[in-house]
Amino acid sequence: MISKVSKKGLTNIPTKVRKALNIEEGDLLIWEVNREQSIAIIRVVKNPLKYLRGKYNDPELTYDKVEEISEFLLMRELHASD
Repeated sequence: MISKVSKKGLTNIPTKVRKALNIEEGDLLIWEVNREQSIAIIRVVKNPLKYLRGKYNDPELTYDKVEEISEFLLMRELHASD
């Protein structure tokens, strides 16, 4: 599969890749670059806010708390491969 990079550095993720990795709007892509081999490894982190939406019926659950939880989930995912 091939995708082309635009002048602004943008590219599309091919449909087959999105489907195979279940990539959806709001998911985060973590890029790891190996310059020696000229490769990039891309890991998908599911959208933490989407994961949390509707899970909690808590009037105390503020946007800041959700951001804190999503940051924790992201950092946990980043360090999972260490």
